[in-house]
This record gives sequence, C-alpha cells and structure tokens, in this order.
Amino acid sequence: MREVISLQELKRIAQVSKLELSEEELQGFFEDINNVVSRFEKLNDLDLQDISPTSHLSWSEPPFSSDEPRAGEGGEEVLKGAPQVANGYFVVPRVVDKEEKENEDRRV
Repeated sequence: MREVISLQELKRIAQVSKLELSEEELQGFFEDINNVVSRFEKLNDLDLQDISPTSHLSWSEPPFSSDEPRAGEGGEEVLKGAPQVANGYFVVPRVVDKEEKENEDRRV
C-alpha cells in the first residue's frame, strides 16, 4: 500500500479540525484513508480502450418540475401541527445564547 497521507499530516488535519483522536483512532483512519485511495488508484490500471465514454445512463431528459409560483398551505393550517405557537410563529428551543452570538460576531 502506497502512503498517500502521512500519519503526521493526519494528526495536523485532526488538530486543525478540532478532533480529539486517540493514537488508535489515528492509526485506524490512517490505514483506512490510504486503503481507499489505493483502491481508487487501481482504476488507473483498467484497460478501457474498447469502452465508449458516457456521461449519462439514460438519454432522456430529467423530469424537472415547472418553476411556477403556486399557493402553499395556509399558515394557520401549518401551525396547527406545531407543539407550540406564539404570535403566528413556531416556538422552538433557543439554540444560540445571546452572549454566545455576540462572541461569535466578534470572531468574524
């Protein structure tokens, strides 16, 4: 198996991606990545001389839907299924704290 990515490079990628991986996990990913890439490289060895290139398996046009405006379900009808509604809007749990959002805005 040809080494496509070094273990050191993989550690750096994990660090930059903020992934905390054990040595065992790093070794597993290292082997998996290199195995997958080496399998794809085997495709280069195939003799495709007598096979005509194709871009589609079907020659028919894809079934696109028309891009026309149409009335959707009424807002009240949609809100009937919601567990909690306030002032005509869905009520959902807060995902981002105001303080967290302000800190995020400062980082950008």
